[in-house]
Amino acid sequence: MKALLFLLGALSITPNFYSQVGIGITTPSPASMLEVSSTSDEGDTYAGFMPPRVPDILARDAILASTTDVGLLVYVENLGCLQLWNGSGWESVHCINTVGFANLYQNFDLNTTWGYSSDVPFFDNGTRSFFGITDNSRGGFSHITTLTNNFLGINDLNDPEHGNGTAQFATITFTTIDLSLAPNGATISFDYEFYRFDGGDKAYYTIILDGIAQPEVTLIEGSGNLSLSGSVLEIIPPGTISASLRIRIKQDGADDYAGFDNFAIVAN
Repeated sequence: MKALLFLLGALSITPNFYSQVGIGITTPSPASMLEVSSTSDEGDTYAGFMPPRVPDILARDAILASTTDVGLLVYVENLGCLQLWNGSGWESVHCINTVGFANLYQNFDLNTTWGYSSDVPFFDNGTRSFFGITDNSRGGFSHITTLTNNFLGINDLNDPEHGNGTAQFATITFTTIDLSLAPNGATISFDYEFYRFDGGDKAYYTIILDGIAQPEVTLIEGSGNLSLSGSVLEIIPPGTISASLRIRIKQDGADDYAGFDNFAIVAN
C-alpha cells in the first residue's frame, strides 16, 4: 500500500517538470517556459540576466546556427551588440556604441573624406588625352551629361602619343573603411557614365569585404561606340568589419570618354 501511494504521489507531481521553470521565483508565469527573477531574497539584492557572450565576429560565426535556430541570441563583445539569428544571418537588436560610424564621401568637390589612390598617375595632355579630376566644361567631357561639377574623368587612357597612361587597366582603389561602428552594415554607391566605348574599352568594379574580394561586376564592355550611364548601390551586410571598393578601367581612343562621381559609404 505504501508503494502504491508513493507511485501515485510521484505521478501527481511529474507534470510540473514539463511546465514552467522559475529561477529565483516559486510561481513562474504560466505564459513562460522560463522566468528569471532579478532577486532571490525578497529585494535585499538584485542581479541581471547575462546572455551568452562571444569575443568577436569570428567566434560568433563558429556557432553552427541553421534555419531552425531563429531567435538564437548572443552578445558580440567587440561590436558591443546584442545580435539575433534570423534563420540566415545575424541582426543587431541593440548596440551600445556611443560613437557612431561617420559616413564617408568622395565627389571630388567639397566632400572628399573617402580617400583613394590610382596605380596609374593622373595626366593632362590638353584636349588629346586626360586622366584625372575634371568637369564637363572641358572639351569632349561635355558628352558626360549625368555627372555634375567635378568628377573623375578618363579620355584616351592609352595615350600612345605622349607616353602617359597605360594600354592595360588603370585601377582606382578606395581606402579600406572600418565598419565595426556600423553594426547594421553599410551601403556603397557611386555614379558612372561612358561615351562611345568601342571594342576593348572596359570597366569593372569589385567590393572587398573583410579583406576578401567579392565577384567582379561588369560596368561596361564596349562595342560599336556604346554609351551608357547609371548608378551602383551595394548593400554591405550587418557584421561586416571592413569594406573597400576597387574600379578597373581600360580605354583607348581620343573620342571616348568616361566619368565617375559621388562615391559614398554610408551606415545602414
